[in-house]
Amino acid sequence: MAEARARRSTRSRAGARAEEPAKAAPVCPVGFCPVGMALTVARGASPEAVEHLLAAARELLLAARAVLDARVEGPGRGERPLERIEIA
Repeated sequence: MAEARARRSTRSRAGARAEEPAKAAPVCPVGFCPVGMALTVARGASPEAVEHLLAAARELLLAARAVLDARVEGPGRGERPLERIEIA
């Protein structure tokens, strides 16, 4: 009799576990958080796609850095890159 109760109790626990709703994926609490959105999109993507996107993001950041470095190394504020020519 004790064995029958144990079996029923095990079955009822297993049934309760099966009926529980699946846990939802964690969501970023910030409305338009770019990091949270990127992680949500990346979770469903294939590893190759994520790797490709990370490589593209790296190239974009390197290009932006090159533009900023060129701007810093450019002519100083005191220098005038253009020369004014008077037309008579």
